[in-house]
Amino acid sequence: MVPKLASLSTPARRWLRRGLVALIALSGVGAVTLGVSWSLLSRDADSFLTLFALRVPKTITKVLDQNGNVIGIFAEELRVVIPYGDIPKAFVNALVATEDADFWEHNGVSPRGLARGVWNTVTSLGRRREGGSTLTMQLVRTVTAKRQKRLDRKLKEIILARKLEKAYSKKQILEMYANEVYFGGGRYGIEAAAEFYFGKSAPQLLPEECALLAGLVQNPNWYNPYNPDPRARAAAKARRNHVLIRMTKEAYIKAPEASMLMDKPIRLARENAREESIAPYVVEEVRKYLYEKYGREQVLNGGLEVTTTVDSFWQESANKAVRAGLKAVDRRRGFRKEAVQFVQDPETTQLNGWKRYFELGDSVRGVILGWKGGRAQVRIGKTQLEVPEAAFAWAGKDIQKLLPRGAAPLFTVKKAEEGTPRELELDQDPQVEGALMAVDPRSGEIRAMVGGYDFNRSKFNRSTQALRQVGSTMKAYVYGAAFSSGRTPATLVQDVPSRFLDTVDFLTVTHPDGTSEFKALRGGVKPYEPRNYERDFWGPIVMWEALRDSRNVPAVRTLEEVGVMNVIDFARKCGLTGTLPPYPSMALGSADLTLKDMVRGYSTIATGGFQSPPPFFIKKVADRNGKVLESHTGAATEQVLDPQSTYQLIQCLQGVATSGTGARSNELEWPVAGKTGTTDDHTDGWFIGFSTKIVCGVWVGLDEKKMIFKGADGAKVALPIWIDFMKAALPTTGEKEDFKAPEGMEWADVDRFTGLLATSATTDKVLRLAFKPGTAPRSGSDAEAIRKIREAREKANAQPMENRPWGRPPPPEAAKPLDLMGNDPNG
Repeated sequence: MVPKLASLSTPARRWLRRGLVALIALSGVGAVTLGVSWSLLSRDADSFLTLFALRVPKTITKVLDQNGNVIGIFAEELRVVIPYGDIPKAFVNALVATEDADFWEHNGVSPRGLARGVWNTVTSLGRRREGGSTLTMQLVRTVTAKRQKRLDRKLKEIILARKLEKAYSKKQILEMYANEVYFGGGRYGIEAAAEFYFGKSAPQLLPEECALLAGLVQNPNWYNPYNPDPRARAAAKARRNHVLIRMTKEAYIKAPEASMLMDKPIRLARENAREESIAPYVVEEVRKYLYEKYGREQVLNGGLEVTTTVDSFWQESANKAVRAGLKAVDRRRGFRKEAVQFVQDPETTQLNGWKRYFELGDSVRGVILGWKGGRAQVRIGKTQLEVPEAAFAWAGKDIQKLLPRGAAPLFTVKKAEEGTPRELELDQDPQVEGALMAVDPRSGEIRAMVGGYDFNRSKFNRSTQALRQVGSTMKAYVYGAAFSSGRTPATLVQDVPSRFLDTVDFLTVTHPDGTSEFKALRGGVKPYEPRNYERDFWGPIVMWEALRDSRNVPAVRTLEEVGVMNVIDFARKCGLTGTLPPYPSMALGSADLTLKDMVRGYSTIATGGFQSPPPFFIKKVADRNGKVLESHTGAATEQVLDPQSTYQLIQCLQGVATSGTGARSNELEWPVAGKTGTTDDHTDGWFIGFSTKIVCGVWVGLDEKKMIFKGADGAKVALPIWIDFMKAALPTTGEKEDFKAPEGMEWADVDRFTGLLATSATTDKVLRLAFKPGTAPRSGSDAEAIRKIREAREKANAQPMENRPWGRPPPPEAAKPLDLMGNDPNG
């Protein structure tokens, strides 16, 4: 009880009076100071409100496939802005219940929240300084990015929050908050968070998922359920359940419902949080193009939307085909013990990558504990597995010596249950690389593109940037030019020992008996002596067979007879832009070209001679408001090749795919054509093939030009990848469709041995071939014709080398090089 003033002594009354005056004075000064501060800060607040109203939230640039599915994102802050109507009511209720129970009643500041914050600060002696912030104040802090816990900062937040509440409705504030706040994992805003954690759009979120996201706001890094620390997963669930309890206390849900939701496990979209784009090489090409044209800031924060030509199903099929194919090729190169890690303590060592949810096809290192009864005892974390020797069979014999106790090789998960590996197979990351490109030949649209085994390992795009010798895939242009010059698939070409002598380097003398000799005009020069893959000679064969079986000598002789410049001209019409050296070796693919260039060339053949547009991958770029900034299309409208000659070439390439070097294509049971390619020393393997609607090219090799393995030809290393991809892609193109012959062509049954019309004397398979009017064989095959061909073939291997002078043509006008790093997506 305060004593009455009259009962106090005079000194006491004097001190009390002075105290009251001082208190009143201090209160006055405080009030004036607060008023001045409020006035000054309010002026700053007005300018902030203007900036707040005009601000544009940073939003992601999305890269879409042709069907609108997201295949890539560029952003500093991964955010997708959505309207209030798309924010789930359960999330709004969870957020309000947990972060700001008075949100719908207060004017930006919660007296109850401030009182609680002051009380906690005082009672903890300043160790726990809670600000009692409302959602509106948190929004201010998020937008201004000021998170210091100071009195002046808090006063500013209060002023700004009150002004925001006057300028905006509660729903508008919640909409801005839900789109701005950070949810962990680099995701800003509820839409990006919903996709990241649950693989769905925000309106599709379930109540327990909304509760988890609302709980993340307080500490998004620790409560992130993708955090590999097991304690974080438990903390995330506990936090989610705390939110559900708060929702019950605030009467947003009933207790039985909350209890049911709290019992549910956390189910995430991707347990391993792997976010690799399904088309990383395409996305990277898009990024480089956008950076160059629009600038980094616009790309990362401007909310562009890029529609590409990619078909996600084709792309995923291409990814799987390339990865599986390259692993198979690499296994044929042998097991690399140097790639195996070794550990000192097999029983207790913990390796990276063990704290994850394992799925079929994942790769993981396992520690060998020992061998027992032909089975390896393998430990992965706390799991121990018995792996039979059959799972190591591809690595060869003596596997127990190669992988003793303490070895930690790479394994592929062949079976998993609830995230735990149950069956393993020995694996290794391949050194061999590869590339695949699939296009629509009539539009030039790239439907799938793989630039290497692993984008994270190497961003070098081998489908567009790697210049490699193309091998026998070049023969398609050689024979295409031959058919354009009047020859037919039934025309005979000599497969005999041949020596090509450049007239600049050699002097050739022909004797009266038809023999010849040569003399080098300068030192260090050598004649060109092509050899067939099998190192033998077949004598006279029809061009259909020469191309089907990829005979080298006939290809070079055909190049010489047709004229190298005519072949180059044919290749240019097909769309090849790379350097084509005008020498005999060009027939066998000595030119260094890109897969992209070759796929375009074969696309022109597949269209029947209409030049296919340069392959491209960007269809449209739009800004955040939907305004189209640029668009691209392509169409094969110019007939650059004679359609009848082109059809004859297609028939020959069909022979390759059905009964030649690409005969494995028969398992597709679909009308296709194509060509294998192999370079010297087996450094490059190719297959480029097509149906009427798809052209796909595959290259396999090492980045350093070394032998893949002895005998590694295109049929062994590239064709299997091509087939695996086409098995998936072809059925999506509609009904099976045969290649149609142009009008006016004549058909004839031809004796494949003699190239003449088939008769009763024909003993070999009959070819049903199309001919231009008047070019079909006029005479039938008979015993005499067959005898002459047989005799010539029998003598071919023993025949002396035939010298053939090669007149070097003048240097051709250089074609415009392919701009691999340029700005034009159609380039």
